[in-house]
Amino acid sequence: MILSIESSCDDSSLALTQIKDCKLLFHQKISQDEFHSNYGGIVPEIASRLHAQRLPKILENLKEFLDGDLSPIKAIAVTTEPGLSVTLIEGLMMAKTLSLSLSLPLLSINHLKGHIYSLFINQKESIFPLSVLLVSGGHTLILESTKENVKIIAQSLDDSFGESFDKVAKMLGLGYPGGPIIEQLASLCKKEIYSLPTPLQNKTLAFSFSGLKNAVRLEIEKQGEALDKHALSYAFQKTACTHIVQKCKRYFLDKKEKGEAIPYFAIVGGASANLYLREQIETLTQSFGSKLLLAPLEFCSDNSAMIGRVAVEEYLRGKFSDIKNLDISPRSREF
Repeated sequence: MILSIESSCDDSSLALTQIKDCKLLFHQKISQDEFHSNYGGIVPEIASRLHAQRLPKILENLKEFLDGDLSPIKAIAVTTEPGLSVTLIEGLMMAKTLSLSLSLPLLSINHLKGHIYSLFINQKESIFPLSVLLVSGGHTLILESTKENVKIIAQSLDDSFGESFDKVAKMLGLGYPGGPIIEQLASLCKKEIYSLPTPLQNKTLAFSFSGLKNAVRLEIEKQGEALDKHALSYAFQKTACTHIVQKCKRYFLDKKEKGEAIPYFAIVGGASANLYLREQIETLTQSFGSKLLLAPLEFCSDNSAMIGRVAVEEYLRGKFSDIKNLDISPRSREF
């Protein structure tokens, strides 16, 4: 089995994945939402300190699960990019310590590739080539992926999809994380009241959410005490998802013009848990004859299970890292 560690942002997580069949044997994650909610977003220094406290606690639980016998573990996998450098380093320090103390090889895993493999947790077989919409608090990307390589086709020019939900929730005084709160309020909207401008309605294959976020701010200022938060949440979610769908449709049309089929299209990342977005993308993929792949809701947000699933592939290819040279990049690279 492989022990995997995830600490790229604010979720401390460890997992054990069986190499022969990719079965998830152990998985524990501790969220930090309650500590960051007062700030309306992640405070890196707080996140780093919490990882330093919580990763060892989860490791103790993992040892108890194995009755203290760590001999079945054949490699240590850890997220090394992209992410917050001060939180990534906490996971890397644990990974290096375990690698040295247990004399086990080390696997460096790309966090975004982990999200792609969240589709195949507990599955030995994977589906590639694959087109992917990755939406999270840090990224909004259209990707084309094979087992070996991932290519970025489109990305946000400013805020990410998930980040825009967090910032709108903060403007509305709703708390953090914003995605689930906005989605819940939107579901309770009884009447469409507000209309917001959909960004970048042109043929460019890029995303942008800063203008939409500003439109929400202006509407809040305009309405004052008369503001209906349910209706504005609905208008924002609808417009943000319409923007995503329009750009994905542009991608499908571009591929069609080139005579290239998209047999499989997937949505991954923390913000892919948004059910309204899932419904809209499913309608789109059906219209183009493409099959939509979705990660289980429990594995949409950051987790070590997805890191372990990638690690099995890397292990079987023998793609091990040199412990002396493996470090965290000061900048968040992607692939």
